[in-house]
Amino acid sequence: MFSTCGDEMELWLIRHGVTDANLEGRIQGRLDFPLSLLGKKEVYLLARRIRNRSFYAFFSSNLTRAKETSHIIASQIRAPLPVYSPLLQEYDWGIIQGLTRKEIGERYPLLLSQLEQDFHHAEVPGAEGMQALFRRVKVFYRFLSAFEKRNSKSLPVIVVSHGRFLQAFTLYFLGYDPGKNWPFSFSPASLTILEGDFKRKKRMRLFNDTCHLRGKENLSG
Repeated sequence: MFSTCGDEMELWLIRHGVTDANLEGRIQGRLDFPLSLLGKKEVYLLARRIRNRSFYAFFSSNLTRAKETSHIIASQIRAPLPVYSPLLQEYDWGIIQGLTRKEIGERYPLLLSQLEQDFHHAEVPGAEGMQALFRRVKVFYRFLSAFEKRNSKSLPVIVVSHGRFLQAFTLYFLGYDPGKNWPFSFSPASLTILEGDFKRKKRMRLFNDTCHLRGKENLSG
């Protein structure tokens, strides 16, 4: 279904499955929540969707929800074992990590107002900050660019990470200005495919696809 052309690499970006914190509307950041039972089912459905594919490499965040997602996927596909890296961790949200919108409003009403006006650029005390986030993005991008040259079979590469990191990476890969609007949002257990040669030829082949989750209601237990 998805083919690689010439010297271009396909990056299969996967956001981890849903957690109880997601379901409660909490900002997770670096807090280490595991997958919920529903999240495990979602990831299983995604893994079943891509199980007949072969992959050249597999990279994942080392936070628990991403590691559990990667473990389920790795059991179903033909790929090297996942390499876990802190580079792919979620954005550190500082003082609002673990809080719901209501709790942020109760503790930090002015900050909530700023977040509602511009969620991606509001300055949150104790947060990682945009510069630090994009330093991680650029390091991983340069690593993949060098790694591409060794991928003689031009097989896809899987990357399992988190919503804000995947947003930032996609912006950088496609050349969007991160200081402006962030048009990308990633759902739990979604699949996005980027393709390019890390020079000038870059495109998005698939975005935030969750068609595999239509079978969720068929899984019991």
